[in-house]
Amino acid sequence: MPLTFVVGSAADVFGPALAGAVESVLRGRFPALSLGHGDAYRSEPVEFAGWRELSRRAPLLAGIDPYQAVFVSADVAAVETLPIPNAADPLQVASLDRLLDALRGFAESAALPTDDVELMELAARYLEDDFLISDDLDVQTYVQLMLSAKQAAATGRALWVVA
Repeated sequence: MPLTFVVGSAADVFGPALAGAVESVLRGRFPALSLGHGDAYRSEPVEFAGWRELSRRAPLLAGIDPYQAVFVSADVAAVETLPIPNAADPLQVASLDRLLDALRGFAESAALPTDDVELMELAARYLEDDFLISDDLDVQTYVQLMLSAKQAAATGRALWVVA
């Protein structure tokens, strides 16, 4: 099952009714939260196995089920689970700043770039070489997640994990 990282609002991820409920719950929990406006940014898809592998090396991700999860620019000490009216599953909410710190720590330990240009070059290498498509799934996930997290931080929008 592939994952995509979306930088934008709940309306960029969910249908209108669910998006409204999600945004209402987020605003209720984080009144000062800015969900931002503008065109959504969507990462290249990554394999779910890459999330699982990366979560073994970046502990913040270990507590997050990449289904109905969002990273926000708010002080969230640990992953919070928020029930959404009329939704089968709760929303998992985590700190965007803590995600960036965790990804930078992973990059340092794995000798990977954090610079946008170098990240895009690495992403292109995996996308263009058919022999690498199933290699280093944690690195491929890191690249797409880091690019998305940096976009979310720069634009003041939420980062959604979409299965």
